[in-house]
Amino acid sequence: MIKSKFLFVIVLLFLLTSSKAQDVGKIIINNGLRSYPNFIVSLNGVRLQNDYSSSITFKFVEETVYRVKLLQAGSSSVLNFTISSEPKYVSSYLLTKDNAGNYSLVLQSKSLIMNDEEIQAAVNTVAAVVPVSTVAAAPSQTMAVQVNTAAPTATFIQGPLAMTDAVYRNKLNEVKAKTFDDDKMEHVQNAFEYEEFTTAQVIGLMKLFTFDDKRLEVAKFAYPKTIDKEEFYKTYDHFSFPSSKSSLKDWIKNYKAK
Repeated sequence: MIKSKFLFVIVLLFLLTSSKAQDVGKIIINNGLRSYPNFIVSLNGVRLQNDYSSSITFKFVEETVYRVKLLQAGSSSVLNFTISSEPKYVSSYLLTKDNAGNYSLVLQSKSLIMNDEEIQAAVNTVAAVVPVSTVAAAPSQTMAVQVNTAAPTATFIQGPLAMTDAVYRNKLNEVKAKTFDDDKMEHVQNAFEYEEFTTAQVIGLMKLFTFDDKRLEVAKFAYPKTIDKEEFYKTYDHFSFPSSKSSLKDWIKNYKAK
């Protein structure tokens, strides 16, 4: 009898430990822009919330591939995606939209975590990016599932990912160390030649220069390599003269027309 109770306790502890080991990880889905409608998400056929929201976080349990159905407020069309995660990782996905109106769920970042405290820290400040294991990708790229609401079939696409904050800060400090604007501009072109930007990172670089001509040069250099071009209009506020803003607008219009 005592042996039976002992075995029962051992088995119970094992099951609890196994469950805890599997329940170490989270998946986050966020709206890419505040203007996007809030949404309700179902995961593998199970609705995760009843209220529309711009962000949702759920725990990884056992699966590594998830079928996501996303219904936006005011829409009757359901967006269908397939996403991936792994135990002991926090995977952050961003809902974005292209000029044609197609939505994509992009893997923004993926961070290894070890305990509950690190899970929360990773949720708050997701850092290092790891490609999804089911699709081969270059280190500087991420995976997205693009869905046209008019067509039920989904296709895998590859897209660039901006440099990490750590890489950006290091290179920004290198530029700051230069004395003259011409030297700073040359270093920008060399240091960031193979990097992708966010609009916020571009603005940070522009602020290192006093005069509009160099700020304009930075913006033109960075625009083709900026991943959130829909936000690039924010750079216009960082020129001293309206003519510089107009010059950049015209340049971008011509760039798009090529």
